[in-house]
Amino acid sequence: MDGTSVLVTEDDADILELVSYALEAEGFRVFPAKTGQEALSILNDESVDLAVLDVMLPDISGTEICRRMKRDERLERIPVIFLTARNEETDKLVGFKMGAEDYVTKPFSPKELAARVHALVRRVRGGDDYVFRSLRVALESHRIDIDGSRIHLSPREFSLLRVLLEAKPKTVDRGTLLERGWGMDAKAGLRSVDVAVTRLREKIKPYGACVRTVTGFGYQWDTDGFKG
Repeated sequence: MDGTSVLVTEDDADILELVSYALEAEGFRVFPAKTGQEALSILNDESVDLAVLDVMLPDISGTEICRRMKRDERLERIPVIFLTARNEETDKLVGFKMGAEDYVTKPFSPKELAARVHALVRRVRGGDDYVFRSLRVALESHRIDIDGSRIHLSPREFSLLRVLLEAKPKTVDRGTLLERGWGMDAKAGLRSVDVAVTRLREKIKPYGACVRTVTGFGYQWDTDGFKG
């Protein structure tokens, strides 16, 4: 599916093979892992769009992997589907509380899981991508690509970019950026907005030129400033 990559972690080799085959047949690029440690290595070395995590693994549990992902700035936005034999309501609530988007219980149909992966990818990516030249910003899934390569922004940097894109062509003052972007009081930390904007510009070069300073007021997304 458009090169979408999926990490599948499952200690049962037969299930892992079936799930991998079903997802690959649907056009997904699959990274299979039999252990939690293998899964963490893949997350560290590869660009993963979605993770299917078996809860009960021989070394590191799927819930622990999810916990580490949600604490990692680079991985926290990756949607997670838990795969497990447990089906009690309390187990599901724990999974959702940790940040999982879906929960599939065994036994299950690999085709059904593939359908759920499709649905989740569509939901988190949405249809609200902002595209300018080689820059693509998926506002719902918090993903930004330049020339097809992913750019990793901090949550604050992405929030600033989102507010500016949603407000364009209007100028946004620093107080509003604090309130709408970070949920902070407009009277506090105005200088921190300037620091975050500087970092954002550095990371999205040459598109950083589109973040225009309006002296004495705030910032504006203005593509006329693009020189690339």
